Amino acid sequence: MPDNKKYARYLANGEEIVTVFGIGNRYFWLNIASYLFLVTFLLIYPFILSRVSLLVAGYGWLIYLPAALVALIGLPFIIKLIHLRHKMAYIFTNRRVLIKDGVLSVKLTSAPYDKITHLTVKEDFLKRISYQMGDIVIHTAGPTPIETDLFKIQHPMKIKNLLEELIIKERSLLSDRES
Repeated sequence: MPDNKKYARYLANGEEIVTVFGIGNRYFWLNIASYLFLVTFLLIYPFILSRVSLLVAGYGWLIYLPAALVALIGLPFIIKLIHLRHKMAYIFTNRRVLIKDGVLSVKLTSAPYDKITHLTVKEDFLKRISYQMGDIVIHTAGPTPIETDLFKIQHPMKIKNLLEELIIKERSLLSDRES
């Protein structure tokens, strides 16, 4: 069961959380692991090379410069990745989709199931085979139709199917109330 206390302030009376998720775990951890592997390799490689070859013996600390540059250049990317993981939360309730964007300043987007007209799943080939990741676009009805995006989610087809089930369930409840 999702952490209801953490997201309780975003819910209306009688509303229950079905699921909560964010950016894909595989995307997050593979990017962190790739960065750490590259920095570690660039730190260890000159050490091993200096033991095997006399070519790098005269360069001293300069042989570690590539590792330092990769660490410094990649650090903002890692910080942004960690921030993205903590700022985005997609919350499916029994009535609507909530998208929480932000940590200190929060933007909350709500799309009631009865206003969703259709869904679009976008899966790039490389992201699909490497991260099992994609995006879902939620199209809503109204005088000015709005598109709401769920970015970098793992298994987007499963999420789309769950969302369609929730939409069908909510619409059947609404039609039962009206008749």
